[in-house]
Formats: sequence, C-alpha cells, structure tokens
Amino acid sequence: MKKVVLLILVFITLPSFANFTDAFIVEVSDRKIKVTSPLEKIEIVSIIIKNTTFDKIISELRSEEKVLKRFVLKPEGKEVIQVDFSKVKKLYYVPVAPPFESVELRFEQKPYEIPEKK
Repeated sequence: MKKVVLLILVFITLPSFANFTDAFIVEVSDRKIKVTSPLEKIEIVSIIIKNTTFDKIISELRSEEKVLKRFVLKPEGKEVIQVDFSKVKKLYYVPVAPPFESVELRFEQKPYEIPEKK
C-alpha cells in the first residue's frame, strides 16, 4: 500500500518539475507563443524554437541594440540557437512574417504565454 501511495505522489508532482529546463523553449502556435525558461540564469544558454503551425515563419533573435540571428522556421520544424547572455542585457524572439508580438526571454520564470494581437 505504501508503494502505491508513493507512486501516486511521484506522478502528481512530476508535471510541476517538467515546467522548467536548462534552455529556453519557445513554442509558436497559431494563436499564441509559449515560453519555458531556465530555473536559473546561465551565461551561455540554448534557445529551442518550435514551430507547431503548418506555415513557414521568418524569425529573429534580437537584443536591445541589434538583430543577433535571422532564420526561417519550417512548418512543424525547430531551430536551436546558443546565445552568450554576458554580451546582451535583454533578449527577444520576434516572429517577422507572419507578424506576431515580440517575446522577451526572461530567466527564472514560470512558463508564460503571449496571445496574438487583437
């Protein structure tokens, strides 16, 4: 009986640990962008951008001063980029075409979503 209770507790708490990672995970869908951020600030971070739509998305990673990388996300594709955070103060993911809200990538945040502009 103790083992059953222990297994139930493990499965109940498991989803709360799955909300954090060592990389930024940016999931782009038709109506929102969801961001999962690392638990703690790290100097060199990976950013995984997933396109869950059936459309090609022209995207940029920007700091406050300049565009760091411009790339195309294929339908249902992904891109993995590494950024040295010691060289930038703020980092943004910006879907250029089709246009969408820019998303600031912030450390130590619970998963957050940006809805489409109305």
